[in-house]
Amino acid sequence: MSPHHSFLMSAYGFGLFPLPAYRSASLGEWRIRTHMPSIADGYLATSAIEARAVLTRGREVWMSTGLLEQESHAWHVHCARGIVVAAGVGLGMYTYAAAMKPEVDLVIAADISSDIVALMKESTNFDNWPCRDKVRIVEADALGGDFAARVAECSGGRPVDYLYADIWPNFPATEAPGQTAAMARAIRPAAAGWWGQELSFAQHCRDSGCAADADSLSAYFPAAGVSAPTLTPGYLAFCLDVMKAYGFGERAPSPFLGRLRSLFGKR
Repeated sequence: MSPHHSFLMSAYGFGLFPLPAYRSASLGEWRIRTHMPSIADGYLATSAIEARAVLTRGREVWMSTGLLEQESHAWHVHCARGIVVAAGVGLGMYTYAAAMKPEVDLVIAADISSDIVALMKESTNFDNWPCRDKVRIVEADALGGDFAARVAECSGGRPVDYLYADIWPNFPATEAPGQTAAMARAIRPAAAGWWGQELSFAQHCRDSGCAADADSLSAYFPAAGVSAPTLTPGYLAFCLDVMKAYGFGERAPSPFLGRLRSLFGKR
């Protein structure tokens, strides 16, 4: 257990999670490369020296397994239970972490790109995951008309307990709340969330002039058309710290976050 995981658990009630092992692989214009340890920025106002796997499309970084991704996925891994749908496969990080939880019965991971799926499988030795029997991967458009049918086919008709949407290269994506709501209308999960939602909430508070407090947070998701899981005091504290890290509050960002903050959520 890392000191940073312990800190997150103490501060917010959720922390880091296991990752699959990666090896370098390529397919078409997509690449996964493993990188030696170097300094990297987190989602919070933190930095760390870390090794990481990075997914690129041409010269564009699409995602990585670094601290930024782990911290921004942590709440959604915490919320995973029962039948989980992950919209977006990427590096397989969320799919693996959710499936490794004993309270998760099945993870249905959907991606529009067969190349992404094949690349992830090759890079992570997918067939030998210890949680492999709990994962179903489908090539499907999460915003397409057959998404609900594909999910129902994989789940045997069981209701979805949690939907995690992560299909955007940047956060907070303007379209993320509405597109997550559209996915939720299709598959009717008990609860749902999207990558970067803490900063979507921050923008909402800034634009509407409302206080960033428990009442505003609880009202935000229903207004966006998304049924959120139980929002704990720890999660509110996490939201507030992310907001401050990105300049929505009083605390200045870490000096190591300059380039990341200037790109504002660029993966």
